[in-house]
Amino acid sequence: MKRLSLFLTILFFTLFGYSQSKTEFGVTTEGSWFLPHQTTGRDWATKAGFGTGIGVYASQNFFWRFSADIGLAYRYKQMQQHYVIYKGGGGYTENSGGYDPNVYESDNIEGWDKFPLHYIVVPVHLQMLLSKSLFVMGGIESTWLTNYEAVNEKPEFNWTIGFGSQKHKLNWSVNYIKGFKDQGFGDIEIKADGHYRGSINRNNMLQLNLSYPIWQKQ
Repeated sequence: MKRLSLFLTILFFTLFGYSQSKTEFGVTTEGSWFLPHQTTGRDWATKAGFGTGIGVYASQNFFWRFSADIGLAYRYKQMQQHYVIYKGGGGYTENSGGYDPNVYESDNIEGWDKFPLHYIVVPVHLQMLLSKSLFVMGGIESTWLTNYEAVNEKPEFNWTIGFGSQKHKLNWSVNYIKGFKDQGFGDIEIKADGHYRGSINRNNMLQLNLSYPIWQKQ
């Protein structure tokens, strides 16, 4: 996956350097809905959260109706995950493997961990015009999670597909973004109440992206 990301980046800059067609630089912003995907077999309850971001991009038309772009952005998203600390088991005990009438669920400690997630994102996209204004796109993202001590995927890779319009100068696209692998992250130290604050899930997002060119050359 790292080789694919490097190849696409080199391809973009090669096309950017030698093509004589339209070149564009601009700013971009996004709003998203993050729905963390739990791998089969895990019973952690999670809550979806919103996301937002801002960045810059460079775009190059290189063949017929095809163009490529690369960007650099900051992305924020959030989620919540439920936890339970069993005091001697707690109703359904870990030791007995079933319900224990001698243990009271009221003895358990439970709550929701909130996870703010801060990323540096490098997206690379290929885009094709279906008409004068409507386009479809796809690509990959390299992302770096910056605000947790323990992170198992550095960088984390996502694939993305979407559609949008460039009819006006302010372009928009609606995209679906999915992680290639599960991402595990968390704090190294155990919390005072005895639970480890961390999560393992796969990125799963719906995104509305807006972009605006600040410099163009034909």
